[in-house]
Amino acid sequence: MTSTIPSANPTAPVPPRVPESGLPIPTAVPGVFLYPEAFERVVDALRAGVARLAATEPFQRLVVPPVISRATIERAGYVEAFPQLLGTVHGYRGTASGWARLRPLVGTGGDWHAQQEIRDLVLLPAACYPVYAALAGTAVDTPARVTVQATCFRDEATGEAGRLRSFRMLELVTAGAEEHCLRWRADWLDRVGRWFTDLGLAPVVEAADDPFFGPGKKVFQAAQRLQELKFELKVPVADGVVQAVASANHHKDHFGVAFDLTADAAPAHTACLAFGLERLAMALIHAHGDDAAAVLEATT
Repeated sequence: MTSTIPSANPTAPVPPRVPESGLPIPTAVPGVFLYPEAFERVVDALRAGVARLAATEPFQRLVVPPVISRATIERAGYVEAFPQLLGTVHGYRGTASGWARLRPLVGTGGDWHAQQEIRDLVLLPAACYPVYAALAGTAVDTPARVTVQATCFRDEATGEAGRLRSFRMLELVTAGAEEHCLRWRADWLDRVGRWFTDLGLAPVVEAADDPFFGPGKKVFQAAQRLQELKFELKVPVADGVVQAVASANHHKDHFGVAFDLTADAAPAHTACLAFGLERLAMALIHAHGDDAAAVLEATT
């Protein structure tokens, strides 16, 4: 069943019909969706559920903007590893007279952006990167624990269900000694797996790798799987479509070295548990329909 949004102007075009179901609404841009109120109720219940799980540890809460310093992303190694996913921010730095020559191209679909220049910001590709930058130059002999939430962007133009370019990520992040990070990740992987099972999602846990770019990508991916640095929890998000809705990652001392972060006088290790909020909400709606939010609220 669909409903029509009434128009205040009787002569205006009829607005698009918006589905009453809680499912995301496609836009003209692949991988970008609108989210109705029913969907947001599930997302809110997910946030509350993760907060309940995290209440047993002294996490500091951090909400970050959807952009981050380009220098920070370069320092983190993201540009070298995943340039195909990165969204950069450009702006016009020319003169008014120069723009007067370019402006007519806007209406004709011309190259009005020919003089756009890259700025000092990029679109945030993962919620955890600002945490490492904030901890830079510090010692975490007592492990740091941070919950962080952000709207992220990865340039994956696809029509596959759950494969989004703009999405919200909620992460639990820790930094400390290697033993702490390994133990912490194993504990959270088990806890989240049991939570998903209680929610009726039947998760499958698999060793995984990231989409490295360039001639060495197969070597990096094989090493990541061999060392079991990344595990994904996969569940159905639509009929016949299974996606990773959460991942548990151990970065070893990569960010400790990159950001001069130490633990016990050695480069610190880091680990994170990341939830894709839209994918997870889609999985719950797929499994429980209109009862998805109620199932979440009833399950701790």
